[in-house]
Amino acid sequence: MRKTNELMKPVSVRLFKDNEKYSTDVFVSVNGNNYLIKRGETVTVPLYIKKELDRAEAQKKKAEYYRSEGWKQSLIVQEGKD
Repeated sequence: MRKTNELMKPVSVRLFKDNEKYSTDVFVSVNGNNYLIKRGETVTVPLYIKKELDRAEAQKKKAEYYRSEGWKQSLIVQEGKD
């Protein structure tokens, strides 16, 4: 129960905004709780929503790494096989 209360604690977030790729609002849904977060504005959300935003950002960074570097590792592995 205590962990649930901690995850409900309100926190402030501000998502990066530009006029190109990062200009639209961000939809976050966790267990049926939906939030549409405006970029460029400081908003208050429960901690569990911030954690989901952080998790999504980490996953995006991993995907970018594999797009840019992962294919090189794949070639190295394939070249080592005879």
